[in-house]
Amino acid sequence: MIECDVRPITDRPAFLADWTALFSRSAGASFFQSPAWMNAWLGGAPGNAALHRVEARRGGKLLLLGVFAAARKRPPVLGLREVWFQEFGDPALDAVYGEYADFLVAEGAPSGIRSEAVGKMIDVVTGNDAFVFRNLRPEMTGAAQAAAVERNLQIRILHEQPVYVCDLSAGKFDACLSKSLQTKINRSVRLYEERGALKGRIIEPGDAFDAVWARMETLHKASWEARGLPSVFQNQHFISFHQRLRDASPQCAHLFEVKAGDQTIAVLYNLIHGARVMNYQSGFLYETDNRLAPGFVAHAIAAQHYSSARFNTYDLLAGDADYKQRLGKQETTLTSLVLERPTWRNRLRRLVRR
Repeated sequence: MIECDVRPITDRPAFLADWTALFSRSAGASFFQSPAWMNAWLGGAPGNAALHRVEARRGGKLLLLGVFAAARKRPPVLGLREVWFQEFGDPALDAVYGEYADFLVAEGAPSGIRSEAVGKMIDVVTGNDAFVFRNLRPEMTGAAQAAAVERNLQIRILHEQPVYVCDLSAGKFDACLSKSLQTKINRSVRLYEERGALKGRIIEPGDAFDAVWARMETLHKASWEARGLPSVFQNQHFISFHQRLRDASPQCAHLFEVKAGDQTIAVLYNLIHGARVMNYQSGFLYETDNRLAPGFVAHAIAAQHYSSARFNTYDLLAGDADYKQRLGKQETTLTSLVLERPTWRNRLRRLVRR
């Protein structure tokens, strides 16, 4: 018999210890469920964060673990009371963008355990209007929907995002690309090589790492501000999170710099999980000559580097940007959704949305 429980997290180190132990028994857990990610995430939790753990056991043995936060209402009076799965419900804090969201589940756990755990969340947390789940894996999406249907909660899909990945097992990465993209990349490479040798390398921890990180920030800010958009590197919570992640788990965070001669044309920030490389952030030097394609060139060089190092997947993470579709193939879909109770605040919100 499966026994589910939901309770406040009063001892964060003890929760992290349970998480770490269960992670070692979990099959298919993503980097965003790893102790490295969770340790950095909990390190940024405000002291007053209303964090809760949801767990499932059989015969006293821990089989499932998850975490959610009861967010403050925004605005304070008429705002919704929301529960956020593996997030804080604070836009500034949640700029630390996790993907492949799911419960941590032990290998061999019974089917349906995720749905039971979501159902327990719904049954125990009764004073809220909605449960927010972002970037769910397909198994978790189905579990959340099943629990909502069983309890007559409305399901509202926020968005669905494809995940494109590059298969690195073939050996020569560019052989997997279309002829037109190969031509585009080769032409750009020739132009860059007029400035000097075109090289990509992983930056080892140390003073150079900080300098290259700063170059990535500068390039990212310049390209986003040119489009009238804010850069995520303006968010101190985001910067602090990744500093904690790099300090505690440097083997999980790669900076890959691409230079043409002495000039940096791209910096990629990649997260490492087993044989999987995930491109999480980047900065590119965009120029007026549109024949130059720093993004395509940098990803191609990085993918070939990791292929030669015997990694098997170069994950471009969620989103349907053109470069992701042209470089990779769709592997899965991540779904963001809200489970809504039939409260007067939700009824009012639906009227306003009309």
